Formats: sequence, C-alpha cells, structure tokens
Amino acid sequence: MMQVEGNIPGVGRARIEITGQQISSVEVMGGASDSLPFVSPGFVDIQINGFAGVDFTADDLDAEKAIRMLPAIWSTGATTICPTLVTNTIPGLFRNFAILEQARRMSRDFDHAVPCYHLEGPYLSPDGSHGAHNPDWMHAPDWNEFMELQRAAGGRIGIVTLAPEWPGSDEFIHQATSAGVVVAVGHTDGTADDVHRAAAAGARLNTHLGNGNPNMLHRHKAPLWSQLADDTLQASIICDGFHLPPDVVKVILAVKGLDKVILVTDAVHVAQLPPGKYKLVGTDIELLPTGQVLRADHVSMAGSALTMNRGIKVFMEFSGSSLTQAIQAATTNPARLLGRPTVCSQVATGQPANLVLFREDAHALKVESVISLGRCVHTA
Repeated sequence: MMQVEGNIPGVGRARIEITGQQISSVEVMGGASDSLPFVSPGFVDIQINGFAGVDFTADDLDAEKAIRMLPAIWSTGATTICPTLVTNTIPGLFRNFAILEQARRMSRDFDHAVPCYHLEGPYLSPDGSHGAHNPDWMHAPDWNEFMELQRAAGGRIGIVTLAPEWPGSDEFIHQATSAGVVVAVGHTDGTADDVHRAAAAGARLNTHLGNGNPNMLHRHKAPLWSQLADDTLQASIICDGFHLPPDVVKVILAVKGLDKVILVTDAVHVAQLPPGKYKLVGTDIELLPTGQVLRADHVSMAGSALTMNRGIKVFMEFSGSSLTQAIQAATTNPARLLGRPTVCSQVATGQPANLVLFREDAHALKVESVISLGRCVHTA
C-alpha cells in the first residue's frame, strides 16, 4: 500500500491510499496546506505527435524509441497519452501503428500510458487549412482502408480527425462512431453545413479549435463559427502562447463551457530538444528559441513544443480560469471523452492510481512526482 498527502484543487488537504493499481481511499482532512503540493489525476494528452526526439509518424520509429520516451512524458505530469499519427502514406501508417503495438507488448508501462491512438490525417483538407500536413497524401475517408489501419493498430485507433467536406464523410462518421471511435472535425475548408452534418452523424470533437484553418476566413460563413456554435462538439485547444491569443481562448471557453474544453499539446518530436531545424514527416520545420515550431518557410506552425504542465498555466493566464478549472480541462474532460478504464478522471476511490503531485510556479506547474500503475515513476 502507498499513501500520498496533498491538496486536491478545489477540495482541500487529503490523504490518498493506493492499493495495487487503484486508489483505495481518499480522506479529506481540511483546508489546503501551504506545506503540501497539489495532487490531481495525471494529465491526459489526446493529441501528441511525438516528444523528446521521438516522432510517432517517422520512418525510423521503433518500439524501443517509443518506450524510452515515457520518462520524459512523465516528467511533465502526463500519465496518459494518445500517440497521434499525422498525414502519411498508408504503408507508413500501417508500419507505425504496428510498431506502437509492438511497444505495447514489450512494455507494461507503455501499454498503461497509451489507452488508444489518434489518427490525424490523411482524411484532411488539402486546401488552405492543411498546415504542416502533406496535401499530396490526403484523400476522402475510406472505411475499408480505415479498418485495415485499425487491424494494424490492434483495434486501438480511438480518435480520428477528418475534414467533413469530403464525399462520404457522413457515412464514415456514422460507422466510426458506431464502432466506438471518437470522430473529430479538423483541418477543414468546408462549410457550416458540413460541420453540422458531421455533428449530426456522430462527430464529438473539434481538433485544436482555432487552428487548422486558412489564415483568411469569411466573416460569417467560416466553419470556425459552426464548430463553436454546435453544442454537440467539444473543443480541444493548444495553449502554448502561439496557437491562440488570450481573446480566442476566452471566447472558446465562454461559448463551449468548461465541461467541453480539452487541453492538448499537439507536441511534435522537437519538444524538449534545442532550437534548430528538423524534419517532420519529410517537411522541413524549425524550433525557434521562443519555443514556437514553424514550417521552415514560416507559412504555418508545425505542431508545438508544449508540455501539459506549461499548457495548464497558459490556459489559466489566458482564460482567467482557476487551477481547479484548468486541471479539469487537462484531466477529467479528456478522460471522459476517451471513456477508457485505465485513465484516471478524478482523485476518487476506485479510480486508477495515476496521479501527479505539483506546485504552482510562474511559468509552468512544477512537477514533483508522478504515480502510474500505482507506483512512483518520476521524482523531480
């Protein structure tokens, strides 16, 4: 048995007992104590393309690389991630899903940290919203092709992002939703009607809302407004200080409400690497000293170098949210979207013992220790 004491945000000082891999009891003992760190569910990142030099879509990915990345992820407070494969050739996607499955078989820690995968492309728009994705590899969603990818992924593609203007999208969304896959709208140049039809067919999420759009939008007819207005769609957002300005973060939170906002990093493999020039699935990118990641031509961003403990702090600063609210957006909300039993959604009896202990700091939450599978996997 393990015992942890800390301040649960919005609740107070608590003693948490862990038996095996589960939280066995939570005893609230009064108001918060300045001498203790905060304790919350481990952060949940449903869109992470790579980290600490490991690119999930790269030609040179192997299972050992994927596993070796875990300590770097834990150091940021994240205990659950959805490795995200971006637009690539279909053979390349087959290969890398199979490699991630191999990593799962090799490592119990990786298996626990990765409840499912996120497929972001190739069913995106090749027009103005494609961003750093290669439009030459994009095409309409194909259910048979997706099921072949799903077989390579061991049935664990849990999220798929698509542009709903493609022919056949409504039927694909219906089939994917019926199969338990979360469908997200993203990188779209479609119409408001396309977005509403996608939501009616079962789409549940907007991928990095406010990004994956053309730089110039119609003042009234842009799909951004329908993505905001449709109450059935939750919104994932990237709070790195570059992807969204404070006013947009405030508007998204005000329109969607806290329960429908999910923080993601959209991190690529350059996160935690030094500034410089790199490759992302054949595209030249640059990590600037400021921390921003751009295509080499500086026409668009190319993911981020964000960590979740930093993203939570930026969300608080930009939106005016409390720590309690920001933690919900990084833990409870994505955990509920995924609906996977190994993901901790709150500090409560019976929940998986995935916890992070941290203190507030000016730039980011300062992670002190991380518990996964009921044992301490990181200590600062």
